[in-house]
Amino acid sequence: MLVVESTDTSGDPTRSATQSEWRARAEQRLKSQPPDSGPRRSPAQTEQLVVELQVHEIELEMQNDALRASRAAVEANLERYTDLYDFAPGAYFALECDSRIRGVNLLGARLLGRERSRLTGKRFRVSVSRNDRSTFDAWLARVFAGSAAVSCVVDLVRGGHLAHSVQLEATLSADGSAAHALVKDIASQRALEEQLRQAQKMEVVGQLAGGIAHDFNNILAAMMLNLDLLHRQPDLPAETKSSLHDLDVLAKRASSLTGQLLSFSRRQTTQTVQMEINAALTTLLRMLERTLGEDIRCVRLGASGELWVVGDVAVLEQAVMNVCLNARDAMPNGGTLTLEASAVDFDAAAALTDPNVRAGSFVCLRVTDTGCGMSPDVLGHLFEPFFTTKAVGKGTGLGLCSAFGIAHQHNGWLGVESRVGSGSTVRLYLPRLTQLDLVRNAHPPAPVSKNTGHTILLVEDEPELLRASARALKQLGYQVLSARDGPEALEVWARSRVVIDLLLTDMRMPNGASGLQLAEQLWAKKPSLRVVIMSGHNTEIAAGGEGPKRGYTFLPKPFDLETLQRAVCQQDCGRTTGA
Repeated sequence: MLVVESTDTSGDPTRSATQSEWRARAEQRLKSQPPDSGPRRSPAQTEQLVVELQVHEIELEMQNDALRASRAAVEANLERYTDLYDFAPGAYFALECDSRIRGVNLLGARLLGRERSRLTGKRFRVSVSRNDRSTFDAWLARVFAGSAAVSCVVDLVRGGHLAHSVQLEATLSADGSAAHALVKDIASQRALEEQLRQAQKMEVVGQLAGGIAHDFNNILAAMMLNLDLLHRQPDLPAETKSSLHDLDVLAKRASSLTGQLLSFSRRQTTQTVQMEINAALTTLLRMLERTLGEDIRCVRLGASGELWVVGDVAVLEQAVMNVCLNARDAMPNGGTLTLEASAVDFDAAAALTDPNVRAGSFVCLRVTDTGCGMSPDVLGHLFEPFFTTKAVGKGTGLGLCSAFGIAHQHNGWLGVESRVGSGSTVRLYLPRLTQLDLVRNAHPPAPVSKNTGHTILLVEDEPELLRASARALKQLGYQVLSARDGPEALEVWARSRVVIDLLLTDMRMPNGASGLQLAEQLWAKKPSLRVVIMSGHNTEIAAGGEGPKRGYTFLPKPFDLETLQRAVCQQDCGRTTGA
């Protein structure tokens, strides 16, 4: 490229020297001409030649400036294009009709796991899984046939293993020699779709569990009442009494299971009570031994003294069960699961070392396994929703997240220690009740009346429970009028010649009115009517609004004879309890 200096001489001695040089060169050129070359130029002509040379020099410099500006613009555009192409959020490929790669950006090379220089000329088809190659071939053929808005989804392989699910979209180049393809990694999108399907499936399972638990509650209530009635039979053989006792224990365990099903389906609101952790662990351990399998040995370490906390029994059991199931999955070849409860105290200094720790007295429920353990990276994401290291179909990533949330709902926290190859320990901390708290919060049992002779209108759509409840109430000394639903109850009320003192009704009934609606209708006829409402779902009571202002007693299903007697007595003695 020709570059000359400017001839602008204003104020610049260098430029003046340059002008003198040009004049000297012009004069030398004139002197060197042979005599016969023509007439000699006059000084004026020489001066004119110098001026023309200066103008030409300026024009050349202006052209050089324009060239330099054009080159700078080209380089800037090339840099911007390189940035956009190489560092774009999508993988770009230029593919020939036989899938040979003509060009690829950095993300595309990273997606295939190879250097860009080694991809040029290679067939993209080789990186597509064998099951999807026919789909890919048909897609590429449609692209080169000029089809608009052509896309397809295939799986890519790397090193012989499935690497990514991708979506391919392409347009044909102007000369038709290459397909410009955008390759989107949709693995995360697929994961979200799978999480949505799993959540929808769990919602269906929850609804199914709630429906099953509702029927089980009615069956168990009838069983428990009949067992209690048999217990009251005189002169029972010892073996019969022992069998009845075992059946009673099994029925109560089944009742606990239905409570967990209802909690899982979210049809049961939190019911906090004072609970002793060691007793709860004893019950839970029997369930774990059946759930975890024969190759997992469950060990319960003893604890000195009683450890009392406030919590929802079913919800806390669910949290511990989730932790234990996660431990089971970490021991695919079997192992030992150890449960232990102990009292711990934290001072203010300990609380400063861990943001979760609070000063005070707590119960620590420790679950230790001899499994494969977890790396620090996994521990950092352990309580994130849907995070799981298990294979597809082996876990939802919600177990420990749910346990973490339950711990915080009970004013506690979870702590986890683990090392690869050395197992894991999960500690659940819950605020501990002192003996003073237990005495202050203790409620004396409600008085139980006997043989009142009062009349009860019993409304229940489950035939077995209706018969068992009627027999139990009659044995308690009440007169009983039975009905299977709201309309039949109103008919019984209308034709009854005796005074009905109390309404004992199921909350959920067929043929129209619910238990609360039936109570409202009968209160309009008799404001002094006392009401007990039965339900296996306490959320049904909450869904009814604030409830009648007159009050009623809520009787949760399933119930035994003593619980039924106490609920009826609360109303029979004039004590009302809102839901």
